[in-house]
Amino acid sequence: MNEVSDARQIARESASLALDGAAWSLTLLTDGEALANAVAPQADHLYRYLQQDQTAATPLLESLLPDIRAFAMLLASTRQHHRCSPERFTDATDWLAARIVVLELSHVAVTLPELTQLDEANRRLKLLSEQLQLKLSPAAPVLLTAPEAEPGVLRGWSRQRQSGMVGTVHGMQSMLMASRLVAQQCRQRLQPFWHGLQAARRG
Repeated sequence: MNEVSDARQIARESASLALDGAAWSLTLLTDGEALANAVAPQADHLYRYLQQDQTAATPLLESLLPDIRAFAMLLASTRQHHRCSPERFTDATDWLAARIVVLELSHVAVTLPELTQLDEANRRLKLLSEQLQLKLSPAAPVLLTAPEAEPGVLRGWSRQRQSGMVGTVHGMQSMLMASRLVAQQCRQRLQPFWHGLQAARRG
């Protein structure tokens, strides 16, 4: 993707998506990746964000969606061939690709510098699709006007309404409930995939 020449087209598509009632908005707090690769996430930043944005659906906690971590590990394992474990097994692109698959994201909000990472995430999904002979759909970009993305937050859109999207109440209790409902929904939907993968590797 050419970041400069494609930016205007992406912006037009982003405006159209906002009017598309078939796409459900989703806010993911990427604390799962933070817990995996940092000493401790900054909780005060999370609460500041929740106080600022009261328009989106109830945010989901990535740390309560174990299939995202499992899928990121699967992606990393397809290209890691070290004799000993590296300092960081998965990278940020593995996590992005895993979020796209597990949450069935059709679109992901990105800044202009992040377009390359989304391209690479889609490329890894395409390669895994070919290896496993499965259909793993890529996500299209929705261009953010801000120069930098909000740290620790991913905005996306899914064609499937997640059961945890219960409204705009952003208390911790509602986030826990929403995250657990979505985790259960994702686990049920992905169960045939994980069983098929295990059977293929045993064979």
